[in-house]
Amino acid sequence: MLHPSSARWRRGLALDGLVLGLACLLVWPLLRSPGLPLARDLVFTPSQPFRLAWLGLGDTPARAVPLDALVSIADAVVGGAVLARIAILGILVLAGCAAHRLLRGAHPAARAVAGAFAVWNPFVVERLALGQWALLAAYAAGFVIVASASRLRDLGTSPREVATRTESAVARPGPAAYGPLLVGMALSAITPTGALVGAFLAVVVGWSRRTAAALLALAMAVQLPWLLPSLLGPAGLASDPGGVAAFAARAERPGGAVWSLLGLGGIWDAGSVPASRSGAFGHAGTVLVLVALVAGWVRLTRLVGPVTARRLAAVAGLGLIAAVASSLPGGATLVRAVVEGIPGAGLLRDSHKWLLPLALLAVLALGAAADRALRGVGRHAPALLVTAAVVAVGLPIVALPDATTVTWPTVRPVRYPTDFERVAAIVDGSSGTLVTLPWQAYRVYPWGSPLAVYDPASRWFDVDVVMSDRLRVGTTLLTGESDRAQEVGAVVEGGSPARAADLGRLGVRWVLVQADAPPGAAAIPVETPKGAVQRYAGAHLTLYEIPGPVTVPDGSAGPAVTALVVSVDVLVGLLVMLLGGASVLVATRRRSGRHGRRAAAMLPATQRGSGRCSRR
Repeated sequence: MLHPSSARWRRGLALDGLVLGLACLLVWPLLRSPGLPLARDLVFTPSQPFRLAWLGLGDTPARAVPLDALVSIADAVVGGAVLARIAILGILVLAGCAAHRLLRGAHPAARAVAGAFAVWNPFVVERLALGQWALLAAYAAGFVIVASASRLRDLGTSPREVATRTESAVARPGPAAYGPLLVGMALSAITPTGALVGAFLAVVVGWSRRTAAALLALAMAVQLPWLLPSLLGPAGLASDPGGVAAFAARAERPGGAVWSLLGLGGIWDAGSVPASRSGAFGHAGTVLVLVALVAGWVRLTRLVGPVTARRLAAVAGLGLIAAVASSLPGGATLVRAVVEGIPGAGLLRDSHKWLLPLALLAVLALGAAADRALRGVGRHAPALLVTAAVVAVGLPIVALPDATTVTWPTVRPVRYPTDFERVAAIVDGSSGTLVTLPWQAYRVYPWGSPLAVYDPASRWFDVDVVMSDRLRVGTTLLTGESDRAQEVGAVVEGGSPARAADLGRLGVRWVLVQADAPPGAAAIPVETPKGAVQRYAGAHLTLYEIPGPVTVPDGSAGPAVTALVVSVDVLVGLLVMLLGGASVLVATRRRSGRHGRRAAAMLPATQRGSGRCSRR
């Protein structure tokens, strides 16, 4: 007969297998075909070069700090193709596995429901379709943060622990106890948005008199990699307030934006929304979430604890308010004023992303509601329990049957033309700046996905790259945030054609013209800067060099700021590794101790006694 712990281990493994299967299905083209994903905001290159701009020390706001730096480091170890598959699939698997483990006391089928819904829900699908895998890392980390913060808050407070520990031990959890929480917060903090959400979630859920100071310190620590360069670096912090309306949540179907948001949808980009969300399936999805929140609430308070459930619900409510605000007349005006008046408040423009805490709550609530329903079926109609379990597990997929129609085109890998390698051989390591044309941030390549993609040049070439940072959302063209890009853009678009000397005075040495057109369509015409010399001509890329002296502008943050930012980043990384490693060591020792006691308990009494005598 299996020991109870072995049975639990096997159940957990089976649930992990279900999560892995759904995650693989959601990103199947990425696993099936070679190449690198290149669509929408999902941009991977064979080996992204490292530069100080990835630490927020460039002339653009720290929107992807420290994400780009971490990608560059990981690319140097495993390469972009491997990293893309590990990161995207791993994030989805982590979300599902962490979600079902939060509901350990639930029926296995109910845990399966939570794991499935954590992977297969509108928030995940729409963000993945947009290519924003880093935000999904914060989402997956959210489950880890909730579990770790709850455990930390309650550590040493059970009657048995209080009776067997000294007062000081109860009052102050050891540093290793914070390890899992800090690792979750660090994963969430690979972007500024994730850093804010993860830290706030950790502080609210884990708050107690014993943990308050440490939680606040850790919450501030994970903000430093993006906050310091934002405050001290050369980049501006102003954002176009027109983005508030452009990135506001939208109604996917009749009922308004709020109704769509309550169903975990409502993303601003219509191209990321599965067609089923516009009709009956979309309405059913919202009803499913609302029913789960109501029917599963009492059971959820028992599974994760009433304090954790209430605090998570409070954070989810605040997130919903932030997501809804931009879609309401008065709220949109308020958010616009904040974006205009507070430097760095451009983070608020994309309102749908603030649904992240509600998505966490909805996943756990659906699992709790399923547990309540399955226990009722088991009591009153046990013959139908298996059927009910199968139906419950299939609910997330049935509610969003066409999820892969929007995720597959985004994650489908492509092969870069050899032109990129040949241009890199010329420009890598050179001084001066490379400008990419046509002057726009997103491109449609005839050799790649039919979806527009963020220009990969800055992640391909080991040289300073300047490109347009203006964003077109529908018919709205949003002003960029880089002063340098605006200066170069004025020269590129101001003349017919631009003069090489004018570009040279701005530090431009290279001009890269890309064949930018959907398959079968003519490329966007680009006039070569007057006086530029062609250095490479391929089927997809043409490289020109600006002759004569190039004035390289000093756009750096300065040695003192650079040293401070790099030092702080290293210290934060070391803190995460030290506390994370310490927590693993402590957990391993505890597990070994439990296994030893269990093995001793299975021995005959005479052998257990002789063992004790021999040690004397």
